[in-house]
Amino acid sequence: MENYVELYGKLPLFAGVSKEQLIPLLKCLKAEKHIFAKGEWIFNEGERITTLGIILKGRINTVYEDILGGNSIIGTIESGQMFCDAFSCSTAQRMPLNVQAQIESEVLLIDIGLILHTCASACEQHRQLSENLIHILADKYVTQNCKLINLSARTTRRKLLSYLSEQMRMQGGETFTVPFNRQELADYLFVDRTGLSTQWNLLIKQGILTDTKRGFTLNAKPNFNV
Repeated sequence: MENYVELYGKLPLFAGVSKEQLIPLLKCLKAEKHIFAKGEWIFNEGERITTLGIILKGRINTVYEDILGGNSIIGTIESGQMFCDAFSCSTAQRMPLNVQAQIESEVLLIDIGLILHTCASACEQHRQLSENLIHILADKYVTQNCKLINLSARTTRRKLLSYLSEQMRMQGGETFTVPFNRQELADYLFVDRTGLSTQWNLLIKQGILTDTKRGFTLNAKPNFNV
């Protein structure tokens, strides 16, 4: 765990906790590091979940699988981000989704009960964790609302443009990156891959989307009429 002290210090969960307090705090929380291979399932649908995870290195997807075996990517979580925090805090504590390593990933798992309930010494940094967790959950609620906006579009083209516009805004500039390959993006937007590829190529042909070495650029205002 000591190898990731710099990363821990940048995580919203540990905001307000000094570097000197981090390792003792993680030991108090009985945090455990695990390595998952590409494609390996971290948590399965229906599993009772009482831990939240922090990605130290790598990338994971939350995946919904229907009764016929079809998969839809609900979200992707990058290095330095948390996952299963909301599920572990819920009263149901049952996973409605699968969690899968998109690439080989190192993950820190922490028992949610040890965050929500202060330790015997009732240290200040432990109280700070609980407060930070509330803010994180609120931010994720806002993010999910943004996805609902993307999915509310009636055509593949509008869903794609809505998603690309959101990424541009979130990344704070004209040039932005997309964390999915074409199939993963189709799964995320709940559309057919062929239809998405057709619209993607059409946007490039029409000059609305530009593929650069640094990323992508939208050459129209986010509220363009399409």
